[in-house]
Amino acid sequence: MVEDNLKDEWERSYSNADNFVFYPHEEIIRFVSKYIRKRVGLQQFKDVADGAHYSRVLDLGCGIGRHVMFCHDMGLEAYGVDLSETAIATFKEWSGIRGIKGLESQVLAGDARDLPWPDDYFQFAISHGVLDSMKLEVARSTTSELARVMAPGGLFYCDLISGDDSQHAREYSGEQIVEGIHEQDTVQLYFNWASIDFLFKDLFEILEGYLIRREDVVKGGYISRYHLVLRKI
Repeated sequence: MVEDNLKDEWERSYSNADNFVFYPHEEIIRFVSKYIRKRVGLQQFKDVADGAHYSRVLDLGCGIGRHVMFCHDMGLEAYGVDLSETAIATFKEWSGIRGIKGLESQVLAGDARDLPWPDDYFQFAISHGVLDSMKLEVARSTTSELARVMAPGGLFYCDLISGDDSQHAREYSGEQIVEGIHEQDTVQLYFNWASIDFLFKDLFEILEGYLIRREDVVKGGYISRYHLVLRKI
């Protein structure tokens, strides 16, 4: 299974600190605040979901764990998995520096197509910049395995890079090998709506779908990402 997940390339990327990001993405914050738990004071929270205080949240492709840390700070039971052992080791060092006990046992290195948790274990899942960094067939296998460990009706946020950019056509979908220094030799998978349907068909129902464009008005050019909220069928 490991031969097509580009583990060596991702280990090199994390060893170069290409992906050392420490602050949560604003769309992850929005998802957690809208669907799980909202911060209403310095140490006060308001549960949006029933039973949020005992709900489990999985960060699929957690990297060094910035969103695991965010969910933990929101008082949620946070878990994470990432292909890179370097990334997970960095998370454990970070959690140790913060003096957080027990969390490191819930954040593991491994292939997302073979998750170590039982069926229906998670009520929520998040994934930022992950499912578009692998081959489409690998991404489909990953979402199938994610569906296994998520409880029926559980909610999942993810984002996917769109072919709608200044280098491609709006409906472009395909795989390219990254040639630049950042994440060199890894896969960049571009999505259109048809490939999104293939990724989640019979596994998840799409509740929200936004295509957000970021345009460089100084140098020209733009990129776009799909931001999705899905429900486990």
